[in-house]
Formats: sequence, C-alpha cells, structure tokens
Amino acid sequence: MSADILFTGGGEMGERIRTLDWSRTKLGPVAGWPQSLITSVQIMLGSRFPMMVHWGPELIHFYNDGYATILQTKHPGALGQPARAWWNEMWPFLTSIFDQVWEGHSTHFENQLVLPNRQGFVEETYFTFSHSPIRNEDGHVAGIFVTAIETTMTVLNQRRLAMFSSLMAHAALATRPVEAAQHLVASLATDADDIPFALLYSIDHPARLARLTGWFGLPAGEPTAPSELPLTTSRYWPIAETLSARQPLLVDDLPTRFGSWPAQNWPAVPTQALLLPLRLHETDAVADKVLIVGLSPRRPLDANYYAFFSLVADYAGRALNHAAATYEANRLNQALQEANNSLDTFVHIAAHDLKGPANNLQSLVEVYREEPAGAAQEHVMALLTKEVHRLTSTVSGLLEILRSQHTAAPPAEKLELAGVFGRVYADLLAYMHAQGGAITTDFSRAPVVVSPPAYLESILKNLLHNALKYRAPDRAPVVHVSSRTRDNNVVLTIADNGVGIDLSRDRDRLFSPFTRLTAEGEGAGLGLYMVRSLVQQQGGALEASSTLGVGTTFTVVLPSTRSED
Repeated sequence: MSADILFTGGGEMGERIRTLDWSRTKLGPVAGWPQSLITSVQIMLGSRFPMMVHWGPELIHFYNDGYATILQTKHPGALGQPARAWWNEMWPFLTSIFDQVWEGHSTHFENQLVLPNRQGFVEETYFTFSHSPIRNEDGHVAGIFVTAIETTMTVLNQRRLAMFSSLMAHAALATRPVEAAQHLVASLATDADDIPFALLYSIDHPARLARLTGWFGLPAGEPTAPSELPLTTSRYWPIAETLSARQPLLVDDLPTRFGSWPAQNWPAVPTQALLLPLRLHETDAVADKVLIVGLSPRRPLDANYYAFFSLVADYAGRALNHAAATYEANRLNQALQEANNSLDTFVHIAAHDLKGPANNLQSLVEVYREEPAGAAQEHVMALLTKEVHRLTSTVSGLLEILRSQHTAAPPAEKLELAGVFGRVYADLLAYMHAQGGAITTDFSRAPVVVSPPAYLESILKNLLHNALKYRAPDRAPVVHVSSRTRDNNVVLTIADNGVGIDLSRDRDRLFSPFTRLTAEGEGAGLGLYMVRSLVQQQGGALEASSTLGVGTTFTVVLPSTRSED
C-alpha cells in the first residue's frame, strides 16, 4: 500500500510523511516497511500529544505536529533522517537512554534539564518525557517510542518566584540602606541560572558618579565591575545612557566590549547584560540606582525573559525603598526616644539645680530683712548677688543646651585652625593673664578642619577656659593645643598641667550635665556636656585622659568630611 492510504490525517506532519520520497532514505519505500513501524507511525499521527518514533539501528526520525513545535529549527529537516546528526550536542545524554530502551526497558523523566541546540545556541530547557521500546514482528526491539511535553516555563517560573520570595523576605528586614543593597544582590544570586551576575550602582548626581554598592558573579574593582564609574564616560557600562533614556538598556558582546572576561563558574559565558534604572520613589524624575544584570546565554531574550527583568527592577526598587523608609523611621523613632529620655533627665536635673539657688535666695532675702542697715546688709547683698549670678548662669546653660539639641546644625565649613584659635585666644586673653597662664599651639600637621565655625569656637573656648580655670595651686597654668590626622579624621588635643581628674571615680559622670568635680570656682557644670554635644552632632567623639596632680588632656575627633548613611 502507498503512504497516502496508510497514513491519513495527522495535520502538517501527516502530509509531510505522505509526500516524502522514502525511497531516497535509509528506510526505503513505504511498501517494504514492517507492520510494527506502520502501526507506530499511525498511532503517533493520530495523537495530539507530542510524540516521536525512532526506527532501526540509526534511529530514523518520525514525529507529529506536537513534536514539530518542540524541534523548532530542527523541523522539518529531521524527518526521515538518522538521529545522531540532529542531536549531536546532547548525544551522550540520549545514548544513555537509548541503551536502556534497546535492552527492553522504558524510561521516564520529570522536569528534566535538557540542552538542545534548536535556535542556534545551546538552550536551557526542561521536559517531562518517556522512551518505550517498539517490538517488531519477531518480538525484538526495533524502535523507540517517545512522548514528551516541555515544562521549561513551569520550572523557570518556580525558581524565579522563589527568588522574588527571598527578595521580599529580605526587604522586610529593618536594615541600613547599604545592608539592603547587599541583601538585594544576595537574593538575586539565588537564581544565578537566570542572572549569572549582578552589579548595583548608587548614583551620586551632584558628583556625576556611580558607586558600586552590591555585586555578585563578578569581582569588584575589576574593569567589569569598577568600584566607581564617572557618568561622563560609557567606556565600561553606559550608565548615563540608561539614566537619560529612563528605560532598560541592552549591552551586547560583553567579552569584546571589555577586552577580557573573568573566568567564573558559569556553564556558559554571558555575552549580554541589561542595565535597569531603579527609582526608589515614584515621584523621582531620575533614577537613584542602576542594577546591571547578566543574561543567561542559554535563554533567549524573549517576552517572558524581558518581563522577568521588568519585575526584577520593580521588586528591587520597592525592596530598597522599603529598607530606606524603615531605616529612617527606626532612626527617627530612636532619636525621639532618646530625646524623650534626655528631656526627662533634663527636667529632673534642672529642677534639682534650680531648687538650690532659689532656696538660698529666699533665705538670704529673709536674713537681709532682719539685719540692720550697714556692713551686715552689704555682706548679705554680696551673697545675694553671687546666688543671682549662679542662677543666671544655670538658666543660660539650660537655654544653650536646648538650642543645641533642638536646632539644626549650621553648615560645616573648611576652617583654618589658626584663625579660629586666634578669635578664641583674643576672648580669653584677659582671663589667661589674670590666671598667670600661657597657651601654645601647633597646627602644622593638620591646619584645616571641617566644622560649623560657631561650634568649633565654642568647643575651644570651653576646653581652654577649663584648662586655665582648674590650675594647680603650685604652678602657673600652661596649655598646649595641637592637631593631627588619624584615618579620615582631624584630631585636636588640648593638654594642660592643671589639678587633673580622678577618672577612676568620675569618668562615668564627666560629661553629664550639671557636673562639678571640684568645689573650686563658679559654674553650672554644663561646659563639658555642651562640648560633647557639639562634637557628637558633627559625627565626632570627645575623649579624656588625666593624672591627678599632673594634668588633663581632652581629645576632640572630628571627621575630615561630612557624610551621609
């Protein structure tokens, strides 16, 4: 019988099987085919499920319309041809299956990774399929019956969903923004098959600079992942073009673009990347960050893959925004709590310190009324004046604390230390002479500091005044002021030869408000508290070292530049 009679229906593949000149193939004319082969082909064509028949030792191809879709560019050339030439890229994998079937066993695989070349490149695909033996009229295995369904998108969607779940779980953590960037790329790294590498750059628009804040898959600091990228060049990654276009940008032929490509543990070297602009707020006109993601060389950049990266950009922006908002809210809550605690302490201390002068004033007024006019009243009046001065000093100190804690810090400036010291020295000159003291300086190692001018003057004035005030009784006060650099900080030291401080006893309360460590002199005990507050507002630190009877050294550490989290 002819093929037209034997093979009816079957859509496109039925027509191709009927019209193919089989006499020019290794199987020969249809009239000479065994019934077992004819029946197998008839079953295959009558099914809508993807099916294929391999026949004979050379595994000649037959397949239906459903399987033609799976073959893609291998169709229609594979029809009637031996399998080896058409599946060379995965022949070792197939041979292990075929050997079992030739021995009479069936095989079954579910969501199995398969790497065919059906679009001009080796592709990552997944299939659920089985191979069963076809026996001829003698009962021997003469062919293989294949049923298959592609599950690629099911497997890809499951792993991508798992990555998004990880990303959102990390976003729920209240972390600093820099930690949120690291969490983001760590989540992306859980799907390295879809995203072989990722680089997250934060954009400093005023500086026209992109800074690397998170990465995986590429070594940081290399040309493929620079730590900093000027926006004025597109030599490596065209970040400025992405920001200008406000949409993803595809970069092709990466090994050629960079000259060399680092060897990583990839199944295949990525040749493309997408630059994704991330806007942390919907109202932002320009993106704050750019996420660079590598594309898998084993997946086509089709609508599904592109939609996946659109979701990556959306989720990444939301995750970073959530982390930044949470961090800022926590910071503000902590600051509010600290302010409330400080206010409670402030009110308690203020009430305690104002109560003493008020009671003394009342008692002195009563004594003044009872004393006769003359020397006794003048003595009481002197005591009254002293208590009024003490009360005024306390109130002034309280107001100064309130201003420093509830007023935004003025702008920091680059200041010549010699100039600032000169103004403070002029104010203290009369007091220094009255104490018989001297002040020396050495600003040669760090002549410039960054600080609000009023803050730095107040810091120096308080520390120098204390150094002159708490002099040793047996020697004239000598104070030395110097500066140096340490790491990224400027360190000021104010060293005196005064009475010293018993830090083993007083360290914990040294910088507390209304603390007077000696009975010598007058004051509200607010100077060191104010100095530390002004230093901390600049992100600095105040340290003290002292030896009783020898002297005290205060160390002021100020950042050389002002930075944000």
